[in-house]
Amino acid sequence: MPAQRHQMFFFSDGTHIFQAGDSLFKVHASILGDKSLGFRDMFAASQDTQLEEVDGSTDDKPIFVPSQVSENAFELFLSVCYNKWRPDAVKIPNDTVIQLLELSDMYLCRDARDYAVQNLQRNRYSLESTRLISLALKFNIKEFLPHAFERLISARINDVSDDECHAVGPIVWNTMFKVKERLDIHHRIIACEAPPMVHAGTCTKQKRCEEDWKQLWWNGMGRFLLDGRNPQPYKDAVEWFEKLDIGEINPDCWKAVLFTVKGQSAFDHERKLISHTANNLIKYLIVEPNFEDFGRAVY
Repeated sequence: MPAQRHQMFFFSDGTHIFQAGDSLFKVHASILGDKSLGFRDMFAASQDTQLEEVDGSTDDKPIFVPSQVSENAFELFLSVCYNKWRPDAVKIPNDTVIQLLELSDMYLCRDARDYAVQNLQRNRYSLESTRLISLALKFNIKEFLPHAFERLISARINDVSDDECHAVGPIVWNTMFKVKERLDIHHRIIACEAPPMVHAGTCTKQKRCEEDWKQLWWNGMGRFLLDGRNPQPYKDAVEWFEKLDIGEINPDCWKAVLFTVKGQSAFDHERKLISHTANNLIKYLIVEPNFEDFGRAVY
């Protein structure tokens, strides 16, 4: 079956015909050249040679888009270039947006890159952390790494496949192990050391209150944080801890110390360590493209 002309992106006054999948797209060199450094250089080169163009001049001699790029992805690429039509972002499959990211890299198109990054960033929870990291490294996207690295830290190692390990690369993988080890040590310290109890004026049995508090912390928070089968992150552990029977702890003392626990001050170290490490990975591994220098993307 011959390729069919696309309903929207086949302009009668277009200058070049492309084929993606089973569709033909007749578009304007001026618009593609304005949005894409790759197309601008390609069209300029064909003019400089002063040779008659063959590919892209007729329906039966189109310029073929790489086979790994779907018709929908090229259609999305043109919609960005023409700034004319946007499909509902919620309905665009992630794989199509990732192909748009590949096209932006292939044709050096900043607008397509920005659109793809914003879309994937908005839908980041629907993508595996390892895939986000792989995309960040492949296409030099710093926005993906902090969120994805935080999720990777909390992942179970045995749930990560060999292919996913390979995708994130040895530097990220080894860094993740080092951070996890430091956090495990920190968790054990927190689980064993209850925050100090400051007794309220209404507390008449301070010794008993203190003893029950230390027991409750170890048997409750310690168990939640260090559970061998299902260790809880601090936020979830606090929610479970709050529901426990407080025994002979004075209610006013309980309210005061629980306020400290909910403040998560003990776990500022965890958040800062993950954030600092992710930022260091960005500095070391990612160099975002500059689409302005010398008429081409420079890394």
